[in-house]
Formats: sequence, structure tokens, C-alpha cells
Amino acid sequence: MFKKIFLFITTFLVGISASIGYFGQDLFKGANLPITAFLDWFKNAEYYVHIKGLIILDLIPAVFLIVQIVLFFKDKQKIKGLFAVLALLANFIGVIILIQYAYPIASQMVEWTPDNIPSNWISLKDEWIKYIGFYGLSGVLGLLFFLITYFLPRKKNTAIKPLHPFFNLLKNSMLFILTLPSLMSASGVSDFIFFPILGKISGTTFIEMHRPMDLAMRNAGPIVFTIMLSIYGLVAILFFMEKSNIKGFLILIAILFLLGNTFVALQGNRPLNDLFLTWTPATIPSNWTSLRDEWFSYHLYRNIFNELQLCCFLLIYFVPINKSESQKIYAITKDS
Repeated sequence: MFKKIFLFITTFLVGISASIGYFGQDLFKGANLPITAFLDWFKNAEYYVHIKGLIILDLIPAVFLIVQIVLFFKDKQKIKGLFAVLALLANFIGVIILIQYAYPIASQMVEWTPDNIPSNWISLKDEWIKYIGFYGLSGVLGLLFFLITYFLPRKKNTAIKPLHPFFNLLKNSMLFILTLPSLMSASGVSDFIFFPILGKISGTTFIEMHRPMDLAMRNAGPIVFTIMLSIYGLVAILFFMEKSNIKGFLILIAILFLLGNTFVALQGNRPLNDLFLTWTPATIPSNWTSLRDEWFSYHLYRNIFNELQLCCFLLIYFVPINKSESQKIYAITKDS
């Protein structure tokens, strides 16, 4: 039981390590937003992420990952151990990129003011954003390596009804697709707690950043929701086809959390987003912080729904198929 709980926690932390801590840095590529907005965002981001990010997003997950590697090899699961080593190596490479390339540029930018910026500030800023992107990419690569350990061949389970190889491959592929973004969004609640960057920037910077993000989500949101809901439904059907009823019900519960997330987005965030789009730097109301905080609260609720969805997906890899299977596992454990 301890090993399963530890693996559950490690998986969650590896998901968090795929985050970069900096929220919305790609919005500042080129000269899309004013330098004043960038400096306001960047200095607040550096205050929270520069050192704390390495501890929360890298050091703590790495410690758990090292212990998990030892457990894999101790249990003679060498292939899983090797993929976990690759996950650790990918995250280590990301930290090297961050320290060796991103931090030196950040140390220059933190001294900038609107009246004192170098002539090549755009290229320096974009180079920093590029290295932050590489750092985030290494985290995602590490997560991919670790997630693969869940899909490596296992002993044949006689309690399930074998699916046709095509449907089994389809099921595993879609489950992988569902689990990966859920793990990548695992940092949502922790970002609210440890990296409250958007809560510290000015009203002008907030609306400058919010407008392009909201417009992009309005276009992509309905498409992503439809695709994800379709995948959820198909995976649930395939689980029920192979008599993995508990796993099928976990997917159905995850669908409820997805619908809850969407309901909060439409009923809570959407009206405020409509309001924010009408604002300009000259028309920001005096109570804008309370409206922003209300918008944050809805995002927090949505992140909680995301965490609950993630728990459903992870439980799929841990729970017994059914009662008879649970009895078989108990008997094997008792005999050993």
C-alpha cells in the first residue's frame, strides 16, 4: 500500500514539475505588449519564481522521483526504473538550461526600468522566453517518460475480458492523451498558492495580458471541450466492454468534474471576461481588484475540478478491476 501511495504522490509531483511557474510569458514575445506591462509582470514573476520555483517545481519532485527509481529497481521493474531515470535526467537538463542560460539574462532584466532599457531589449527578452520554453519542454519530456511507466506490459489479467488488439491500443492511447494534460494542469492549485503573479500586477498589465488569452480561449475552448468529452466517452465504453467496471465508472466521474469545470467557466468566468474586454487603461474601474479576485476564485474552483479529474485518472492505474480480482491480489500477497 505504501508503494502505491508513494507512486501516486510522485506522479502528481512529476506533473507539477512540468510547469514553469511563469504564467503567460509567451504573450510578451516581440513587441506585442508594452514594455511597462512586461516589466510589471516580469519583476513580480521573478520575485515568486526565481528561487521558490526551483524548490517546488524541481527539487521536491526530484527527491520523490529518486526514491521511486530505487523502488522500481528494488522490485525488479528495471524498464520502469530506466524510464524514471530518463524522466529525472530530462528535468535535470531543464534546470541546467534555466540556471546557465535563463538566469543570467533575467539578472539583467530585473534591473530594467521604463526609462532605462537597452536598445536590444526585445531580443534579450525573447531569448529569455526561449530558454524558459526549453525549460518547460524538458519538464514535459520528463513527464512523458514517467507516464510511459504506467503503460509498460504487465502480467496478463484473467479478470478482464480481452479487447481486440486495435481497441486495446485505442483505449491505451486515449487514456494516455487524457492523463498527460491532466498531469500538466496539476500545478494549477499550487500556482495559486506559491506563484500568485497575476494577483500582484497592475490593472493595466492585467487587462493587457487577459485580452489575448481570453480571445484565444473563446476560439479554442469549445473545440477542446468537444474533443475531450468524446474521448472520455469512448474510453469509458471500452473499459465497460472489457469488464473493467470500476475504471469505467471513474471515467464517468471524471466527466462530471469536466462538466463542473465547464459550468463554472461559463457561469462564473465568462461574464467577467466579457466585462474585462470592455476595459481600457483609461477606463479601469476603482473596484477592479475585487472583480479580478472574483475571477480568480472561479479559476480556483475550476482548478479543484481539474485536480479531482486527475485523481480519477490516476486511480484507474491503481484500483483492482473488480472484487474477484481484488481477492486474487490479496491471495497472491498473502502467499508471498
